[in-house]
Amino acid sequence: MPINSFLHKKFISTIEAKELLPYNSSLLVSFSGGQDSLTLVKILSDLKENYNWKISLIHFDHRWRSDSMRASKQVFKYAKLYNLPVYYFECPKCLNTEESSRKWRYTTLINTAYVNNLREIVLAHTATDKAETVLSNLFRGTSLDGLSSIRWSSQISNTVHLVRPLLNFYRSETAWFCRKYLLPVWIDQSNYNYALSRNRLRQELIPYIKSYFQPQFEEKSLVLSSLIALDVDFLEQEALRIYSIIQHKELSAINYLVIKLLHPSIQSRILKLFFISHLDLNLNSKQISDIIFFINQCILKNINIQNYILCTDDIWLYIGVIEGQSKK
Repeated sequence: MPINSFLHKKFISTIEAKELLPYNSSLLVSFSGGQDSLTLVKILSDLKENYNWKISLIHFDHRWRSDSMRASKQVFKYAKLYNLPVYYFECPKCLNTEESSRKWRYTTLINTAYVNNLREIVLAHTATDKAETVLSNLFRGTSLDGLSSIRWSSQISNTVHLVRPLLNFYRSETAWFCRKYLLPVWIDQSNYNYALSRNRLRQELIPYIKSYFQPQFEEKSLVLSSLIALDVDFLEQEALRIYSIIQHKELSAINYLVIKLLHPSIQSRILKLFFISHLDLNLNSKQISDIIFFINQCILKNINIQNYILCTDDIWLYIGVIEGQSKK
């Protein structure tokens, strides 16, 4: 079939400009059967020979709906039509929340990529998804990181990348694409359950904003998130540069005097790096704020954090295990 739709051309332009999905890559594509993932799989399949991609699909059945098995069967039929292998996973019954299921999906994606030597994990997130995420995170009281959380590409390891090549596509465009190529979109009825806040954002709030405030809300959100991402990248690079200089060469410690001189934004990022690198511990914003207050006010006393203790001398901020406790 000729590759002549404007979305094919847009996709090619995007992956080449941003250096996504290089030639000869092995791709693991998350495939739900919805309009966005159908668009992604169709375009990847059409371009497969041009880029010599090896494409595999992965499908997650959460078993939250009575028709979930029928949706999975349709996924298998579509994969067979394009002669693509499918990795199929059923969600454990103990995972009954959106957040726990999301973590399970990402863990399974990464593990499947590692085990099967698949270098690129490809997701069908669009600009519409990004706009929804910006609003959702904003309502929860997020940081700059949360407003730029969906990136074009993230490095999981030296060999595995997570890629979102549809981030400049809109849901109206993927709907048009599915109609043009007669793709069998599976309608997820749970998307119309207004008890879920994300569905209210999608079905009610964003249409209201577009009607009465900003018709190009999705486009503006994409620009905003991209600009914030540049600032976040700079802050992360600067924090990493300084951290590499002020960390102790042998002990679990960083230079207390230098940290006091830094901007709070850099202070918080260095402290996060410090705890993650030494303890694999991801502190929340309240814990980070307490430590920064402790440092800036020169309150030279021990601080207990979970099973660990922070203490200082004239130069260094140390971290150790509380006596009688063991590391997790």
